[in-house]
Amino acid sequence: MAVVAGVDFGTLSVRVSIVDSERGLLASALVEYPLHRKREDPEYATQSHEDHMRALAAATREAVKQAGISGDQVASIALDTTGSSVIAVDRDMQPLGEYYLWCDHRAKGEAAEITEAARRENLEAIKWCGGVYSSEWGFSKLLHWLRHNPTKRQNFASAFEH
Repeated sequence: MAVVAGVDFGTLSVRVSIVDSERGLLASALVEYPLHRKREDPEYATQSHEDHMRALAAATREAVKQAGISGDQVASIALDTTGSSVIAVDRDMQPLGEYYLWCDHRAKGEAAEITEAARRENLEAIKWCGGVYSSEWGFSKLLHWLRHNPTKRQNFASAFEH
């Protein structure tokens, strides 16, 4: 028997399922977290790493409780997230701000620049995505973050997709 915690971070919540290799699904729990929007900027959509971690801990505790097991019985954790939610981190892998959520479209200009450069260079990869790089994708979001966070750039070490 092996017990696994399956974790799915979605746009508005995290879901944790406890699955036993022999008995199947034992329990699931869902905890919501806020989506940060700005009325004056409809392209803005971020989330807090702290909100995600609080929700993950709460959902995991609840799923383990409902499953009737102790946490040390969980042999592994499988993670899944909504793609193209980008976070810049420092050298200690600590977030330097909020996640640029997949539905944050502030990087439209950067996406257009990437598209133009890819076409100019006849980059084969641009053809694979319909000829247009999207503002929902990682590199345009990272370029936007680098341009709009000059005071945090000195601490920038890398960026990850959540």
